[in-house]
Amino acid sequence: MSTIETPPLPIRAARGLAVMLAAIALAGCVAPKPAPPPPPPPPPPPVVKCDPPREPQDLAARHLLATEDRLSALNTADLTAEAARPLEGASIEQQLDQALAMSRTHNPGDLARAQGVLEKVLHDNTPQADPWRSFARLLAYRLAEQKRAEDSAERNAAQLREAQRDNQRKLDDANAKLEALKAIERSLNTRQAPAASSPRS
Repeated sequence: MSTIETPPLPIRAARGLAVMLAAIALAGCVAPKPAPPPPPPPPPPPVVKCDPPREPQDLAARHLLATEDRLSALNTADLTAEAARPLEGASIEQQLDQALAMSRTHNPGDLARAQGVLEKVLHDNTPQADPWRSFARLLAYRLAEQKRAEDSAERNAAQLREAQRDNQRKLDDANAKLEALKAIERSLNTRQAPAASSPRS
C-alpha cells in the first residue's frame, strides 16, 4: 500500500498564502458602492440692475415722443379739444404738449398760436425751461417749415382758382360772341327768306 506524500510544511504555507492573496484580490475586484452625488450648487445671487439717473433733457425727449404717439391716436374732435385747453398757469411741459396738439389740428389760426407758445418757451430763462428749450427750437423750426408749405399751397390754390375764373370768363365771352354771331345769322336768314319767296313780275 502506497502512502500519499504530503508536501513539506513550507510548501503548504506558501500555498495557503497564495490562496489568501487570491481571496484578497477577488475581494478587491468587487465594485465599490457609488459615492453620493454632490449637493447642487447654490443659486446665483440675484442681479440688481440699477438704471443710471436720467438727464432732464432725456426725460423731456421721452415725454415729447410719448405725447406725439398719444396725439396721433386721437380723433379730430379730441385733438381739437386738446389744442383748446387754456394755457394760463400751464407748465413748460403742458405748453409744449399743447403746441404739438395745435400743430396737428389744421384749424385756422392754430399753427400761429402754436408758434406763439413756442416763442414763449424759447424766451423763458428759468431753469425749468432749460431741458425743453432745444426741443422747442426744433419744433418751432418744423412749424415754420409747415407754415411755409401751407402758405405756398394756399398761394398755388389761389392762383389755380384765379386761372379757373379767368378761363371761365374767356369761355363766357367766347360763348357770348358765338351767340351774337348766331343771332346776326338768323336775322340775315329772316330778311332773305321773303325776298326769295316773292313771285316774279
